[in-house]
Amino acid sequence: MESNEHKKELIEQQFQELFDKAKELYPNIDEAVATINNITAQTTNLQDYLNLTMQTPTETSNNQITIA
Repeated sequence: MESNEHKKELIEQQFQELFDKAKELYPNIDEAVATINNITAQTTNLQDYLNLTMQTPTETSNNQITIA
């Protein structure tokens, strides 16, 4: 039975081989991955912003009527 460390090394080696082959097919893959990561981060930021703007303000969410 293989140890977990050996399995991890094998998977890392296979990943590196696949990544090297991908770089041969797509020379600008690093730039594409960086762009996708940037889009993902911006999308997350926008979703957080939209979630905040959709929240009911505290002063109107407690169901109390203020009599001045």
